[in-house]
Amino acid sequence: MASNDRLLYRARQRARRIHADLATEFRRLRVESGISQRELGRRLGVSADKIWKVEHERLPRLSIVDACEMGVLLGLDVSVRAYANGVRLRDAGQAPRLLNLLSNVGAPLVYRTDVPLPRRDDAQELRAWDAIVHGRDERTAIELESRLMDVQATTRRHNLKRRDDPVDHFLLVVADTKHNRRVLAQFADLLPDLPRLRTASVLAALRAGRHPGTGLVLL
Repeated sequence: MASNDRLLYRARQRARRIHADLATEFRRLRVESGISQRELGRRLGVSADKIWKVEHERLPRLSIVDACEMGVLLGLDVSVRAYANGVRLRDAGQAPRLLNLLSNVGAPLVYRTDVPLPRRDDAQELRAWDAIVHGRDERTAIELESRLMDVQATTRRHNLKRRDDPVDHFLLVVADTKHNRRVLAQFADLLPDLPRLRTASVLAALRAGRHPGTGLVLL
């Protein structure tokens, strides 16, 4: 996953772009309507100074309520939608579980965690492998799932990463819980290229400095 600082910086940049677009549109419609900042502020129950700040992107935090109320009086319905960006947060138990697996990695293999995918063109890449084990001129990408919910979405996310950063092996580590075992049994046909690997065999391979191969392991 991407670092918090990188994600928050991206969020703030996006917020500034959205605010700039709204400010331009609000000011254009207000001027075209012949309404002064004072009059618009009176109708909204705010000061003319606040209207000026919104239109000049000087309001530190423009709320959704402010944007929607200002928009509707100017003849606009403001719409807000959220889109998946490929980044996911880890739960509290995920990092220790991952480190427990990686503690078995033996020479000549080494590992890194939170490994960003290569940048594509000029696009900012926020995705990262949970871990990469490399050595012997090969790489194994590791993704850890604590709780399986939408298997199709999870598989799609992994496949896109494997497409954009081809690795020699891919290891999907799934927390060994009753819920996850039930989901895996129910949706086994959605994971045809990830054979079930024995936990003991994966750990033994890592300790011996060998890549465990592509597959799914419960841990």
